[in-house]
Amino acid sequence: MMTGVHASTYPRLVSRRTAGIGIAAAVLSTTHGPAVAQEFPNRAITVVCPFGPGTAIDIIGRQLAQHMTGTLGQSVIVDNRPGATGNIATDYVAKAAPNGYTIYITSTSIIVNQFVGAPASSLTRDFEPIAISGTLPYAILVPTSLPAQTLQELVALAKARPGKLNYAGYVGGVPQFLGEMLNRTANVNIVMVPYKSTTDAANDFIADRIQVLFTPVPSGLPFQAGKQGRIIAVTGEKRATILPDVPTTREAGFPDLAVEVGFFFLAPAGTPKPIVERLSSAIATGLHDPKVWAALAAQGVEKKEGGPDETRAYLAAELRKWEAIVKQSAAAAK
Repeated sequence: MMTGVHASTYPRLVSRRTAGIGIAAAVLSTTHGPAVAQEFPNRAITVVCPFGPGTAIDIIGRQLAQHMTGTLGQSVIVDNRPGATGNIATDYVAKAAPNGYTIYITSTSIIVNQFVGAPASSLTRDFEPIAISGTLPYAILVPTSLPAQTLQELVALAKARPGKLNYAGYVGGVPQFLGEMLNRTANVNIVMVPYKSTTDAANDFIADRIQVLFTPVPSGLPFQAGKQGRIIAVTGEKRATILPDVPTTREAGFPDLAVEVGFFFLAPAGTPKPIVERLSSAIATGLHDPKVWAALAAQGVEKKEGGPDETRAYLAAELRKWEAIVKQSAAAAK
């Protein structure tokens, strides 16, 4: 029971006090923003990776995390959380505290996931863009036992053997859509054999049970080096720096297959802008280090970088592109 205040005035007083607290909090947030950025980081940072050790995204994450450790003066650790085509890691980071200590290195696969199934997290709603950290084309491989030396020869072989050739894919992943796009644009029927990931298909590819493998260039290089497979095309807009003699799908007459995997860093939505910018600067510093870049280039990574604004624009464009690709694939399947 309040004394000295009429009951009817109580709601107004509460409202004013609440508003006052909100204004004070806003002022504190504004005035302490730079201080927060200067104090950040004061403990270890975790970079969550949606795929397992040894994958292209893991290699990029570890190279940059090691360099960021020196730049930021705190340990930067990669935490692999594979599963559900990346959705496990995506949801984990989306729910993390927006303080810069849990960030995400992810790729085009997560963009595709936005249009396949019912993802719990939204790239545009639940994350703050930090930085772009490179791109990779996909390699199109065939076993060395297959007579096709070029993409055109593979198409001719597929037309001569309708439904007899297989490709490895996983439902909702980039390889599935590359296979569907090749079938549609070349008017062939190469049958998808589903795997949990392209890594799982390696043994079947080596054993000749799979005739076509779509995989990022770094994953394809060991097959070619070991003479277990032949890279007949790459899907980038231009030839891969590490494979200058291998034509692009566009050069081979299939421009619809000109897609790349982009790699980028995200933070949970609400992460303060000064912290996002500090992280972005640390990533850019790593990408400009000759030793870091030499290690990434050796894996076939192509240069592409940008800060928060460029990453936001890149994501918007990629979301539009992959929404159209998925819709077209769904329409073609009906």
